[in-house]
Amino acid sequence: MLNGFWGGLMAACLVGAIGLTGCEDAKAPWDRHVNQGDLLFQQGRFKEAKEQYTAALTEAETFGEQDPRLPRTLTKLAGLHDAQGEYERAEPLLRRAVSLNKKILGDRDPEFAASLSNLAALYHAQEQYEKAQPLFERALHVREQALGADHIDLTLDLKNLAGVLAAQERYAQAETHLTRALAITEHATGPDDPALVERLNNLALLYRAQQDYEKAIPLLERALAINTKRYGAESPGLLGGLNNLAFMHMAQGAHDKAEGLLKQALAITEQSFGPENPRLVSSLTKLAEFYRLQGQYEKAEPLLVDALDINKKKFGPEHEKVANVANNLALLYFLQKKYAKAEPLFTRALAINEQALGKEHPAVARTLKNYVALLKKTNREKDAKQLESRIAAIESLSPLRGSR
Repeated sequence: MLNGFWGGLMAACLVGAIGLTGCEDAKAPWDRHVNQGDLLFQQGRFKEAKEQYTAALTEAETFGEQDPRLPRTLTKLAGLHDAQGEYERAEPLLRRAVSLNKKILGDRDPEFAASLSNLAALYHAQEQYEKAQPLFERALHVREQALGADHIDLTLDLKNLAGVLAAQERYAQAETHLTRALAITEHATGPDDPALVERLNNLALLYRAQQDYEKAIPLLERALAINTKRYGAESPGLLGGLNNLAFMHMAQGAHDKAEGLLKQALAITEQSFGPENPRLVSSLTKLAEFYRLQGQYEKAEPLLVDALDINKKKFGPEHEKVANVANNLALLYFLQKKYAKAEPLFTRALAINEQALGKEHPAVARTLKNYVALLKKTNREKDAKQLESRIAAIESLSPLRGSR
């Protein structure tokens, strides 16, 4: 997939510790808790990270509400809740951080703008665009006033604001912000800097959402050329760009170009990581899917067989990644009316997903639908109806499931 418009809740930068001479002992516990919390957070050890950030917050509260360490600690703890989808816990922390930063720094400071963006990003994650947009707009205004209209730091606000607008299908306004972000970045870095790649991809994504591939493709080609010049023609850093550009050519019906790009991505992956590395599976399945859509089943089959073998060796025969590829291979056999080959793969994928994900998981329903189609083709209507009832039961639960 193309790069999204932002990377979720933005972590506030922790600047150097501020204090008076002779206060080092008082600061040490806060620093220790924050640093340990950061490390645990990066390792995905959220429960332990929360304990450290909570301890840091207890320390920060003793510094008083004029100390910048208090809003920074609140932001870190909010980021932890955000990462776990606990938005209702993150919101009051971020709202308080905004209020404190306004008191400490004033409403024209870039760090105050960052706290506004953090809160806006939380609302965006919950699709509360009417709350997110004015906060992103205010953050942009604050940074413009503080840094100037062409400062590189504005590009984050422009990207975030474009993301909110695009989510509401307000594409023309989003395009204005992304075009400006691209121009600011190019002016600051030059025309061939890798910093441009994300800007080009974001604008291309916007055009893709409008199915305007004529505008999207040159942007992706330019991004790919920049990365190729910087990292070399055989770098794994090209994989995202190759896959994105292949999708665009497929959408336009330029199948030869798409095939060449997908083959290049597969060759780079194999050369970089080896013929049995799990990273190869993504490239194998993308090329196989291309061939499947073209009806070239004989070319797709060996690719999926290889992908299935790689996942089995790496993760074991009961892993959900094995189920994913098994389902795809079964679907390929189904399309060729090779039902005897397809059925054991469908049932295997179903059993793995039930064990790994639970019997009411949406992935189970998707596999069941494929299997039902096979049962109907092989004149087992009674069995198919039983499974259709089960699919309906699973889907009835989906609105009740939490989503991230």
